[in-house]
Amino acid sequence: MTGEEDIVFSRNTVEFVTVAAEFCAYIERTNDHTRKEFIDTLLKLLPLLYIKAQMLPDGETLNEDELETFVTEETYEVVRLTLTELFAQYDTYLDVFVTEMKYSDTPVTKSISEDLADIYQDVKNFVTQFRIGINETMHDAILECREHFQLYWGQTLVNTLRALHELKYNTLDDDANDENAENEDF
Repeated sequence: MTGEEDIVFSRNTVEFVTVAAEFCAYIERTNDHTRKEFIDTLLKLLPLLYIKAQMLPDGETLNEDELETFVTEETYEVVRLTLTELFAQYDTYLDVFVTEMKYSDTPVTKSISEDLADIYQDVKNFVTQFRIGINETMHDAILECREHFQLYWGQTLVNTLRALHELKYNTLDDDANDENAENEDF
């Protein structure tokens, strides 16, 4: 095996590709799930995606050309809007890990749907590049995905995970308790 094949077909890469493909497929099937089911599954998928991304191998790129992107603006918007509809009034959360927070008098909010669409866009581009099956492209896609994880979507993932945790264990439980209390009055 050549050095590029070692990276492309390493156990860590294959495991990441598997989890990444499952994450993308799940996001694409958002409408098949209730909000509660969707959150429950994401709370399992996202940590796994994070762990597997951390384990991607490092190396030197083989091509100087930029890799092709496959997620169009239209696809991104469809994903984001579908997620926005699912999360409804629970879509925004306070973010304390942004530089603007230091200079802001008001809280900085983020959107779960936008965060998930951002992660989806990068991971889906990677999965699609990998499916092309050209070793050099796959090799460079791994390195680009690893770099994007470190610079962009890794932090977004953990922030979103925090928001989803809050929804599952506090917000949605509180809403269910409020509804039960209201129904007991009747």
